[in-house]
Amino acid sequence: MDTLIPAISAGIISSIICNPLDVLRINKQINKKIILNRHTCFKGLSYGIYTITPFWGLYFSIYEQLKANNNLNIPTSAYISTCIASTITTPLWVIKQKAQTDKMYEVYKMTYSQFYSGLIPTYILGLTFTVQIPLYEYLKSKTDNSTFNTFINTSISKTVASSIFYPLDTVRVVLRNGGNFTGMKIQHYYRGIGVYLMRSIPYHTSVFCTFEFVKNLMNESPCK
Repeated sequence: MDTLIPAISAGIISSIICNPLDVLRINKQINKKIILNRHTCFKGLSYGIYTITPFWGLYFSIYEQLKANNNLNIPTSAYISTCIASTITTPLWVIKQKAQTDKMYEVYKMTYSQFYSGLIPTYILGLTFTVQIPLYEYLKSKTDNSTFNTFINTSISKTVASSIFYPLDTVRVVLRNGGNFTGMKIQHYYRGIGVYLMRSIPYHTSVFCTFEFVKNLMNESPCK
């Protein structure tokens, strides 16, 4: 429970904060025009909470167990945790995307395999830490460990890693949308990357800050 409750809290908070940018990014990746307003900003939010909350609950729980009980390094533990959590929750991610792109009617006609569309690109996208973590550690070694520098170092490393692997995220979104790559050029695989980067940093910040805050609260320690 020391891990599960903070992880669930992190999933709920991050879902609410980042849903508008998520809606904009996903629709842009499938080349569908959408205008954000009070009706569209929180489209699919309930499905987002049902999806993101168990993902982070599984991730943090598995990660803590692997790190504590096995001779695995941190990147390996994180990658294995991501893959397991993604495998279990992929059908929920697919349904969430359908809700955010006004295609919920397709869910009732989907086959079992279609609920796992984009799973292979998801596994590959989990490798972003192989770029992000070494770059972050390098930048960290060149600066003092202030909150501002940590934010900047995280932003730069996350931006670089996401930029390298972003086309795979577009492939995953297109596969979940039906898999039509006809006429797509290299630049099309970077559609929505600006929105993705705008979402990615506050998303991960809200996840980990909420997780640590609730965990500290449960341990009756002041939030640092």
